[in-house]
Amino acid sequence: MSLVKLVIFDLDGTLVDSDKTVIRLLNTIRKDLNLTALKLKDISFYLSLGGEEMIKKTIASDIDAKKYLGIFRQRYLEDSLDNENLFDGVVNYLNHLKVKRIQMAVFTNKPKDLTNKTLKRHNIYNFFNYIVTSDDVEFKKPSPDGCYKIIKMSSILPENIVMIGDSELDQKSANSASIPFFCHNIKPKKPIIFGKNIKIFNNFNDLIT
Repeated sequence: MSLVKLVIFDLDGTLVDSDKTVIRLLNTIRKDLNLTALKLKDISFYLSLGGEEMIKKTIASDIDAKKYLGIFRQRYLEDSLDNENLFDGVVNYLNHLKVKRIQMAVFTNKPKDLTNKTLKRHNIYNFFNYIVTSDDVEFKKPSPDGCYKIIKMSSILPENIVMIGDSELDQKSANSASIPFFCHNIKPKKPIIFGKNIKIFNNFNDLIT
């Protein structure tokens, strides 16, 4: 692999173990609608979809998804996020990259206000040179639009970039932008497509060399 000058991270499921927050807030909406609570193991893949598609899959296909997505995001914005944590080794790895003067970016399908809240809540906001959210691109992942935006902002070639994510959406985005992909496979959601430009790991400490 070429010399790495920039690492692009997905956020939820990659840096932050936010599944408990998401399922808890989704279940508050289901309770409002007199629906039974969901279990995380039954809907874990749908959480990676984000936005209206996630609402349709986890609440109901025939509801006003835009309305209930707004309710979900408002509750997320007001939440303390006390029951979520960074995954093992995240801070060690971010500090490792900082010492090596490797730039860092976040590319997430999460909206900007929730992204900033999450990064600041976990005290990692200042590590990142670039933050690209669903508010900053025309098409979300699996589109590579966010990758292209970061490439343009950083002036770093794809062969000198690595993207780290946890889902097929992340991998497709990286592949479309010709960026090598590292899969944080701690909570597998859907089979990853194996190939020469992919590395699988379970703990960020394993990436420190």
